[in-house]
Amino acid sequence: MYCRKSFHTKLASDKVLMQIQSMLSFFFTLLTLMGAPAAAQVPDYEMHTPEEIAKLEQSLLTHPPKSFCGEAERWARQAAFLFPTPWPQRPDFLLLDKQRRLLHIFASERLLATYQVALGAQPRGHKEREGDNRTPEGFYFFEMKNRRSDYHLALRINYPNSLDRERSKQRGIKDPGKDIMIHGLPNSWFKRRFIKHPHQDWTRGCAAVTDEEIESLFTQVDLGTLIEICP
Repeated sequence: MYCRKSFHTKLASDKVLMQIQSMLSFFFTLLTLMGAPAAAQVPDYEMHTPEEIAKLEQSLLTHPPKSFCGEAERWARQAAFLFPTPWPQRPDFLLLDKQRRLLHIFASERLLATYQVALGAQPRGHKEREGDNRTPEGFYFFEMKNRRSDYHLALRINYPNSLDRERSKQRGIKDPGKDIMIHGLPNSWFKRRFIKHPHQDWTRGCAAVTDEEIESLFTQVDLGTLIEICP
């Protein structure tokens, strides 16, 4: 009888001890979490201020860069001999060749990589108005990075710029359009079923690349980087 009572007493003591240990573990974990510094949150958007955009646009008007569109065919031939490797430098210029559906990435006039792109349903000609499914032409720069894009990641150019707005005003066009980006593939699996990237133009005027390619661009291309879009 004494042994049985002692046995049950020991079980009760062990149970209480386990409960105390569990409570102590919980409180120590709570204290650790309270004392730990909060993880740095990455912003969903990175963008230039309106003042920075105006300054960059004025710089392009005052000092127009040399056009690379006349050399698009040469860059297309050279791209055939490129192999995927880590970029040795951060890009400082991009060339979008609409005719050949190619996006060339440069650093100090050295070709780093070339990606195939898909454009809008009506790719020919400069964009004029909202809904025309065209990609603008000329010199622009990247003004925003979007981590919450419906197309994986996105880099937005500064269309419409002051020249585009003035052109639209002269032609009586109220809305020249906006949100022209280089982006990845749709997040929606349903939408992905109906596109044949990159062999079919499927955007609304943006330039689309693969998710892996937009990840490289997103991490390596800085805001303010110049892009020329050729017919």
